[in-house]
Amino acid sequence: MELKGRICAVVGDLNIPIADLKKEVYVLDNINKYTEKKKIIEALRMVNLDEEYLLKKSNDLSNVEYNKLLLVNDLVNKNKLIYLDFFEKGLCYKEKQYFKRLIKKLAKDYGISFLVITNDLGFCIDLVDEYAIYESNKETRVIDKKDLYKEEIYRYYPKHELVDFVIKSRKHGYLLDDYTDVKDVLKAIYRELKWDIF
Repeated sequence: MELKGRICAVVGDLNIPIADLKKEVYVLDNINKYTEKKKIIEALRMVNLDEEYLLKKSNDLSNVEYNKLLLVNDLVNKNKLIYLDFFEKGLCYKEKQYFKRLIKKLAKDYGISFLVITNDLGFCIDLVDEYAIYESNKETRVIDKKDLYKEEIYRYYPKHELVDFVIKSRKHGYLLDDYTDVKDVLKAIYRELKWDIF
């Protein structure tokens, strides 16, 4: 899977040792050892944390805080490939939306690549460019986001509600494209209804 400047996801049977995917060891307790404090504070604010996290030890953090600090560490160290290992777990809807916008911006503006490791298709359906599907701990295929509407891939994980809705709507005569963003689906439905009324 080509990652340069892209956002990719690993989904499916994820009984793979995640440590095998990661190339770096993170030491949160020493995050500010070699970097200007100002840059670290900017990165903390970017992930919705404040300065008090400079003094916290990694064993005093929740999973959400720990994941956010891993992202801070990657940003401060200017890593060009960032792993988000079940990053969305524990985030509320509003936070998920915020981080999706942030990830897209970092990928677009700074050429940072992201590898999202998840079983939550809802988190990445409107975020990633490609999916690597794992089955029995092996990558079985790489698909583009436009392939999310091919029925065969749903033997690996449940069909996302948005994809299911669009497919069912087509069966009722609505001409909807392969959307990955709920806002686009709503606009298309509005256009369809508007023409039905007039």
